[in-house]
Amino acid sequence: MIQGHGDDVYKYKDITLNFSSNVYNHFDHEGLFCYLADRLDDVVSYPEPAPKRLEAEIAMMLGLQSGNVCVTNGATEAIYLIAQTFRRSKTAILQPTFSEYADACRLHEHQLCSIFNINEIPSRAETVWLCCPNNPTGSVIEKEELVKCIESHPAVVFVIDASYAPFTQSPLITPKEAAEMPNVLMLHSMTKEFAIPGLRLGYLSGSENLLQRVRLQRMPWSVNQVAISAGHYLLMHSEEYVLDVKALMSERMRMAEALSSLGCIEVWPSDTHILLCKLRFGKAAALKEYLAREHGILIRDASNFDGLDDSFFRIAVQTPEDDDVLVNAILEWISE
Repeated sequence: MIQGHGDDVYKYKDITLNFSSNVYNHFDHEGLFCYLADRLDDVVSYPEPAPKRLEAEIAMMLGLQSGNVCVTNGATEAIYLIAQTFRRSKTAILQPTFSEYADACRLHEHQLCSIFNINEIPSRAETVWLCCPNNPTGSVIEKEELVKCIESHPAVVFVIDASYAPFTQSPLITPKEAAEMPNVLMLHSMTKEFAIPGLRLGYLSGSENLLQRVRLQRMPWSVNQVAISAGHYLLMHSEEYVLDVKALMSERMRMAEALSSLGCIEVWPSDTHILLCKLRFGKAAALKEYLAREHGILIRDASNFDGLDDSFFRIAVQTPEDDDVLVNAILEWISE
């Protein structure tokens, strides 16, 4: 695991605004907290060795069979399980993207190469990893183009991280469509969708044949009882977690314009709530430390993404009020 990737709020005191993780931090979790508090005595018993009941509930929600869903300890466990399943594969990763794909593949002795266009898949590739919508750019590969690419490489297993699917209006391959493709595994993050990063809950969808191979690598009891209980609650109360994506995309556009207007920041185009920014002077690490120290604001230093340098940082758009606080704080840093 590369140090500095992900949310490192634990390193800082008095952070009041967190733009560092790609979680939208404004859901009301009071109902979830009360539900879990009433079930704390469940922790004295073992959970299911594999969370089959939760898998069946997710499958029903998606219009799939339970064999098309595999619940994991966050999407990160799914990443490592896939890397283990296809150990020593010849693997291409569409960059810049989440560093955990490469970390997991290195651990399991893959022969890695980076590509920067989905149409540049090497002829020798056996697996291809991509994030759509992508982290850290927020960009989406056009659905028709991606489907055509998958169909034209039937011998290649495509690992598609769809953790940020709830945060875009762009057309995407659905879990049901992915399950009908024999060479696609799709990652999903309840962490992101329901803003519960501390619980670590995610799942895979795909063809039953591929998922059966992944399940052979899964440790028993990898998903704890509290997370399983939370999953049941969240599915039963999903209407409480409906994101106004249209409003969030409008705020993303406003925020991109506000940051660009500062004059020293180049903002990359995005199809989600994620904004990748490049400083025209100075280092992202210095800006990050200033914001944390002086304003209690945390951003993501994006310099350790493959293909990016020390001038890049990333934020996840929040409310207009929070976003304005960030813009004004960056303006102070520029002035100093």
